[in-house]
Amino acid sequence: MEFANDNERQVFEKVLKELPSIVEKCQGYDELYGYKLLPGELYDEKVVEVLIYKFCKAYKFDHDQTVMTLSATLEWRRKFDPISAAFREKHDDALEAVGVLTRDSDAPANLKVITWNLYGGLLKNKEVFSDAQKFLRYRIGLMERGLRLLDFADPTNNSMTQVHDYDGVSIWRMDPQIKKCTKEVINVFQSYYPELLHAKYFINVPSLLTWVYDVVKTFVSEETRKKFVVLNDGKKLGQYVPSAPSAEYGGKSKSSLKELNVKEIKPSEYDIYMLEKTVNAEIE
Repeated sequence: MEFANDNERQVFEKVLKELPSIVEKCQGYDELYGYKLLPGELYDEKVVEVLIYKFCKAYKFDHDQTVMTLSATLEWRRKFDPISAAFREKHDDALEAVGVLTRDSDAPANLKVITWNLYGGLLKNKEVFSDAQKFLRYRIGLMERGLRLLDFADPTNNSMTQVHDYDGVSIWRMDPQIKKCTKEVINVFQSYYPELLHAKYFINVPSLLTWVYDVVKTFVSEETRKKFVVLNDGKKLGQYVPSAPSAEYGGKSKSSLKELNVKEIKPSEYDIYMLEKTVNAEIE
C-alpha cells in the first residue's frame, strides 16, 4: 500500500479503527467480498487492510466519504446477499452461458483473473433483460465468483480485468429494458465495488454501435473511464491481454475460451459461514 502523504495514512488508520462501530451500525454485518472485517475466527488482517485501502483510495482518502460508502456497501450486502447470488442461486441458462471467468497465474499483474461478458449472444436474446433484478443477481453472482479468484494479499492479483465482447450484435437501437439493466449493474459496481477494476475492454464493437460505449461511460466516474479500451477488432485484444485465446482474440493461449472457463469456484470459509447462517435463519 502506498500513501502520498501522512494525511492519507492517518485517514486509512482512522477508518480501520472505526470498523467496529461501522459494522455495529450495519446490524453487525461484517462480511466484505468473502472476508470477515472484524478480528476473530476466519479473520485475515492483511486482506482487511487492503480492502479498506481500496475504499480510501477510491474516495481520495476523504474520511467521511469513505466511511459513508463503506457503510452503504455493508448495508447493501446485508440486504442483497451477493454470496447467495454467487454460490447458492440457480440463474437462467441463457445468462450463465455468456459469463466466463478465466485465471492464469502467469499472466501480467492484474490480468490474471478476467471476467468475460459475451454480450454478442446475450443482446440477441432480449427477453433475458425483462426482469432487471433477475439479471442483476446473475451479474453480481458472476462478479462475486470472480473476486474469489483474486488474492487481495498479492498486489499483482488484487484487481480484475473485464472483457465485453459484442461479436455478432446487430445494429439496432438500444432497448429501454436493456438500458435499465445496464444502468443498474453499473450503478451497483460503482457504488459497492470500488478499486477492483484493473481494465475493461470493449471488443468487436462495430463503429455504428457507439451506444455500447456511450451508454456505459455515462454512468461511471472519470477515473473508471480511463480504464476503458474500445477495440473494433476482437483479435487485437491479444496485444493487451496475452493470456487470451489465440484463435478468438489474438492472444497466446492455444485453448478456447470455453476450455479456459473456470466453473468450479469455491466460496471462502467466511462465505460458507454466512451461507449457513442464512439457511439456519430461513429454517427458524
